[in-house]
Amino acid sequence: MDEALKAKLDEARERMNSQQAGINANRKHDDPAMREWARGKQRPANAERAQFRNSLTDEDRSQIEERIEQLVHENPTLSPTNALTLDSKTEPPSISVEVLDEYYFLRDILA
Repeated sequence: MDEALKAKLDEARERMNSQQAGINANRKHDDPAMREWARGKQRPANAERAQFRNSLTDEDRSQIEERIEQLVHENPTLSPTNALTLDSKTEPPSISVEVLDEYYFLRDILA
């Protein structure tokens, strides 16, 4: 993935995750007005995400798909076809939060 696209995606992921974290926190607020406010903020956040998706070129999408494949290759447990049935005696596979965050963000952006 080229550096310009990586920087664009990193900035967007940070901004969108920050917005969503605030919305999610307010959804759980005791005050009904805060919960309603959070619902109102969700629509613009969704619109921004959609606008970002639409701004990606075919080349950008291709590079994102390659990055997802690379993440799955480096972390096979991300692949649904490689998921193992875990019993109570096995340790769950450890994947860093950063890798999970990047993987799910990229999948969401391509959706």
